[in-house]
Amino acid sequence: MTLSLRDHINLLSAPGPVMLVSVAAIRGSTPREVGAFMLIASDGLAGTIGGGNLEHQVTLRVRQCLAGDMTSIPTAEIVRFPLGPGLGQCCGGSVEVGFHLLDETKKEALCAALAAVADQPVSQSGRWLMMPVSTAVGAWQIAGAESAQAAMLSGGFGTERGGMVAINGVKTLCLRLDDALSPLWVFGAGHVGKAVVAALSPLPFDIHLVDSREDYLAGIEGKNLHICQSDRPELDVADIPAGGHVLILTHNHALDFDICRAALMRDDLGFVGMIGSQTKRARFIRRLSDRGLGPVEIGRLTCPIGIQGITGKQPVVIAASVAAQLLSVREAQMTQNQTTKAASDGVG
Repeated sequence: MTLSLRDHINLLSAPGPVMLVSVAAIRGSTPREVGAFMLIASDGLAGTIGGGNLEHQVTLRVRQCLAGDMTSIPTAEIVRFPLGPGLGQCCGGSVEVGFHLLDETKKEALCAALAAVADQPVSQSGRWLMMPVSTAVGAWQIAGAESAQAAMLSGGFGTERGGMVAINGVKTLCLRLDDALSPLWVFGAGHVGKAVVAALSPLPFDIHLVDSREDYLAGIEGKNLHICQSDRPELDVADIPAGGHVLILTHNHALDFDICRAALMRDDLGFVGMIGSQTKRARFIRRLSDRGLGPVEIGRLTCPIGIQGITGKQPVVIAASVAAQLLSVREAQMTQNQTTKAASDGVG
């Protein structure tokens, strides 16, 4: 169970009313994405809708309501918050915030829904909780990776859609449980490989750590981490799903080359990065060219890896730099996917 969901469940399990606060719609630059949500009680908080003054003002609003006449509190409403001078935030956009008051029955229903998914692995498409508004926060449904609803919700929102959407003609409240995971294969469980896994484990990646040395894989744990001992790691490249990312960090340059060549021969992978110097890159490019790879295939290789300007060689420094680089690649890939989807849907 993730810490965030444990906090939500603990708050819902305590006595007293709770306000479910969610990002129902956004316009322009905003602190959080549609579907982000938090729970506010008179003496507790769980989750976040973006922090800063927006969350501060929302929390004050809820706490004042909970401290007053409970019978006068709307059970459900949506309030628009401009993020300009009024809130002293420079985002410049606006957020429509949904407020849903949860009594004991509604708290139990949401708590049960969160508990049902808390120990499940995160899907690559992300997960959502959905509830038709007409049921007054009573019947939650899980939108998993295979559902059409999850595909729509995770595909991004325009200004005309939000966390309150019409699904099959029914107005539905949608809460984002977790982000979609990007598949990543890390080849090499040495010092840098372990540091990279540790850095990426809390981030939205589905990590496969591959090494031929079984003893190097012992005891490695992490969120969304799969351990794979393989006598021929280069053959595992064929198992990487389209769009998956590759990091090559092995102890053997010959093995690095075989994995690198296998990855570059595929034209459907995402980031292909290899640890090394400019000298190693030049040597590999010559060898790859001698083995029949052309400029397009070779051009997909990133070596050295990491953010330009960070020169530290300590494993944790390399890992932090690579994590930032992969997050940047992931964001660009998601933006491209949303643009492609919008074009195919005839939007824009």
